[in-house]
Amino acid sequence: MALPNRIVKITKGYALVFLLGLALVTIADESNYKEKLKLEKIQSRMVNVNKEIEKSKDKVSVLQAELMENELMTNNISMQLENIQYKILKKKEALKKLNIKKENRQKILNKEKEILISQIRSIYKIGKYNYFKILLSQKNPSQINRAIAYYDYDNYARSKRIKKLGRTLKDIEEIESIISGQTTKLELLKNKHEFKLKKFNKYRNNRLNFIKDINKYIKQQGIELLLLKENEHKLEMLLNNLKTIQLDKFDSTKKEASFSSKKGNLIWPINGKLLKKYGAEKKITGIKWKGVLIEAKEDSQVSAISEGKIVFADWFRNFGLLIIIEHQNSFLSLYGHNKKLLKITGDFVKTGENIATVGDSGGLENTALYFEIRKGKKTLDPSKWCKK
Repeated sequence: MALPNRIVKITKGYALVFLLGLALVTIADESNYKEKLKLEKIQSRMVNVNKEIEKSKDKVSVLQAELMENELMTNNISMQLENIQYKILKKKEALKKLNIKKENRQKILNKEKEILISQIRSIYKIGKYNYFKILLSQKNPSQINRAIAYYDYDNYARSKRIKKLGRTLKDIEEIESIISGQTTKLELLKNKHEFKLKKFNKYRNNRLNFIKDINKYIKQQGIELLLLKENEHKLEMLLNNLKTIQLDKFDSTKKEASFSSKKGNLIWPINGKLLKKYGAEKKITGIKWKGVLIEAKEDSQVSAISEGKIVFADWFRNFGLLIIIEHQNSFLSLYGHNKKLLKITGDFVKTGENIATVGDSGGLENTALYFEIRKGKKTLDPSKWCKK
């Protein structure tokens, strides 16, 4: 039986709507699927990027660890060289004194020889007259006594002079023996110095290669900003950890004027041109300097800006050999990139006391001092706190 036309039309209409709906659902599903794939790709890419970043950071950490080991070894060899140089200087001074002593003994020897020769000449002038002839030639008994006394004195003086001559010769021989031994030791020290110097220069050259490799790798990976932020975070962690140690407090009876009252009158840790000013933006990254970088010659003395206690004295990433001093009321001063640390953690220091020497540790290519002042977590402009 044939269906009415009206029903057929309605049925066709529903079928069309159903097919249209099905098509839209299919399109929507396909679109969602594509979006899902796109999202998954982005997520996968982010995971890969994060992995690459972590891998790059690990690589930099390895290079930094090698740099730290190298710089600490370089510093150790440098101190050994200074010690050897000091010993060489002392040996040279000792040899100089010994040579002066030898010269004085030689002068005494020459003088004694002259006196002895003079005595022998006097005896020769007497001629063949012997002791008994001299006695028999005297008519007065008192003259005989004087002749005997004179003759005995002359013999005694000559005998004494000969003994003194022998002692002087012995002294000279002993001095010469000591000089010979000291000279041998000096030669050994010089050889040791040359060996250490070669080793030092080798480490210094290796250090430069490490720095070039690190900087090149960071630039290639484009992670300079990331590392700078991480370094700042590590420093913050270090400072926070130092606070929890609760080191001995200052003795109020020995305090100078409070640190805050010295604003504008603090001494600079070293005299030199400011290479980097507080608040200046770092190239590429845009991160601002939280301290200053002061140009200074290698081995220049670094002074404490105020009295305080050393709370950190060691190598620290990006700062090299670093000293941190705790002052009154939670003020801190930081001194980085040193060549040598003259103080250890726990030492109390006075204003102007030498705490380190200028260097280029931590990855610097030229010698300079990094200097920073803090009040808690807040960094302060050193130019407003130190004398102009």
